[in-house]
Amino acid sequence: TVHSLQREVSRIQRMMDGLIDYSRPREAGAPGADVNSAIRDTLGFLGDQGVLRRITVDQRLDTAALPVSGTALELEQTFANLVLNAVDAMPSGGQLALWTRRMPRTALVDGSLRRAGDDSAAIPLRRDERLERWAASHEMAQVVKIVVADSGHGVAQGHEERIFEPFVTGKAPEHGSGLGLAIVRGIVHNMGGMVWVQRSREGGAAFHIVLPVHAGEAAPAR
Repeated sequence: TVHSLQREVSRIQRMMDGLIDYSRPREAGAPGADVNSAIRDTLGFLGDQGVLRRITVDQRLDTAALPVSGTALELEQTFANLVLNAVDAMPSGGQLALWTRRMPRTALVDGSLRRAGDDSAAIPLRRDERLERWAASHEMAQVVKIVVADSGHGVAQGHEERIFEPFVTGKAPEHGSGLGLAIVRGIVHNMGGMVWVQRSREGGAAFHIVLPVHAGEAAPAR
């Protein structure tokens, strides 16, 4: 309908605005937005545009509330960039997995780097000193862990950090400017979180994000 087209044009314009000021610091105490809602909305509008027509999407989203410090638009920008990056890595189609979980902050360094079902995968569980430092520097009791993984060509060994730099891309020029993952990192850092990439059990790249649960919400009883 005309109304839905106008809504999507408005959404695209707001996302384009984010390309310009992605590195601008956000105000502290931004309203909490729900991670799962942002994922569903992102998949909805990308699906409506036919972006996912050759992609099998596996959503395994936590049933708990996942509020984080930021806005719905920031989360949608983040997930749209990650999903589009995954789609570009699978030109003939493939598998896209999105996984979320709310967990105690201490669980991040107690073996919870894996998604459910990864225990049997041939992916070594390694100590991540950066994640340990991040967890130690935050006092929140609860965090949100997000994984966006694909079955594409993956990330070249040694480029795991460089791909988050502006204008660094392995894509052809018509498939992107190399800003998408830099925008992701900028938004995640502005929300107090951390993002990294490693090989996925699907065979491609798995982008991992950890974000603090919004400070305005009391941690649930466990």
